Amino acid sequence: MNLVESLASASSYLDRHRISSPRLNAEILLGHVVCLERVEIYTNYDRQLSAEEAEGYKRLLMKRAGGCPLQYLTGVSGFMGLSFEVRQGVFIPRPETEILALSLLEGLHPGNAEILDLGTGCGNIAVCIAVRRTSTVAVAVDNDRRAVELCERNARRHGVSERVRVLEGDLYDALAGGPFRTFDAIVSNPPYIPEGSREALPVEVRDFEPMEALLGGSDGLDVVRRIVGHAPAHLKAGGRLLVEIGDGQVQEAMGLFDAGWEDVRYHDDLAGRARVLEARLAETHVSAG
Repeated sequence: MNLVESLASASSYLDRHRISSPRLNAEILLGHVVCLERVEIYTNYDRQLSAEEAEGYKRLLMKRAGGCPLQYLTGVSGFMGLSFEVRQGVFIPRPETEILALSLLEGLHPGNAEILDLGTGCGNIAVCIAVRRTSTVAVAVDNDRRAVELCERNARRHGVSERVRVLEGDLYDALAGGPFRTFDAIVSNPPYIPEGSREALPVEVRDFEPMEALLGGSDGLDVVRRIVGHAPAHLKAGGRLLVEIGDGQVQEAMGLFDAGWEDVRYHDDLAGRARVLEARLAETHVSAG
């Protein structure tokens, strides 16, 4: 069976299993198996699949039909124009998180800056910031060894490993005893889905992605409270905190900022939903860090 015939059969199979964008999924998986870009599949349409390739393609299609995310099957995910290695057990970067990274970039001063990325996952935020701002050092923290290793590999992949320092630990605890005391900015895409919403999640998320990276307690804000509450000790006066939040959480989350914060506001995502909280530590604040 040649490439186009295989593609047609695969698209029909995924469609029957109610996978959205079945043709696109079939193209990406086939390109992954035969090491061709999507457009090259059509320019090499009469190329025959080897028995090994056909079997590998079949296995991937079955996993995709069962709900396994495309990114886990190919091992890569895009974020802000860059390609990141991903693996099962580590949260897949989402397009809406680009709002978080872009908001951070817009407020960074042009000189040297140090940022802290809490819950870095595969390192997509920290690495993107380091790539776009060559004078910036990012400290990336995660409490999962798999995420730490992925972040380190992605930093090397994009040539910024000297400016992305990866630490293993639980939020700010990872900084204990280290050289970093305060930062120009803290950024985080924390778990923020309420526990009660777990069963309503899509199968791709509920059955394949790590729940510890998704669920944030009864109201979804447990980790956000910890990040906001301890941030002043780790920010320079005038430093910024940016945190991603979920639908319907903006009012309660904004209430977490006390009088020591200024310019508390939020940024909408492309769907018009409040997605990113931002606040600035008052210039008069004296860090206890």
